[in-house]
Amino acid sequence: MIRWLLLIPFALLIAIGMSSLFFFIASMVDPLMATLTGETLFVGFWHLLDAVFSSDDPAPIVADAMLTVGRIMFTLLVLPPLVIAVISEVLRMRSLLWYALATGILTAAVPWILRGAARVQNPEELHVSAILGLTGAVAGFIYWAIAGRDAGGRTAPPAPPTSQMPSGS
Repeated sequence: MIRWLLLIPFALLIAIGMSSLFFFIASMVDPLMATLTGETLFVGFWHLLDAVFSSDDPAPIVADAMLTVGRIMFTLLVLPPLVIAVISEVLRMRSLLWYALATGILTAAVPWILRGAARVQNPEELHVSAILGLTGAVAGFIYWAIAGRDAGGRTAPPAPPTSQMPSGS
């Protein structure tokens, strides 16, 4: 019971934090991701500032922007490891390969699932999916390292019967 209450949430928290850090670093180091992230943040920031300064009450605009960013981050960084952790606990999966691949594939597939497309429109989409897949794999690996090896709660092997033979003298 302690596992469900403490270890799994702790493992998810650390895994999500480390995968977020990986995604942040990849967004700065990778040229395509840096361009995409930089342009998105630049345009989004100036659009937000324009909307804030042209409004009488900017609080709803800022709140809506923060809510949208939170939803995007939850969908990309929190939901895939959470779903895989739940599935893994129910199925008692213990394999590192399972955690890394399943979380990586699910994270990479999220944008494709959300837009309902299976066709690649340009090669940059595959590149972004690969970065997202690696982000998910990091989360899966960290979760496995903390809590996944003992997924499903290993049961202790039964103790062998100890029968004492009466000493005959």
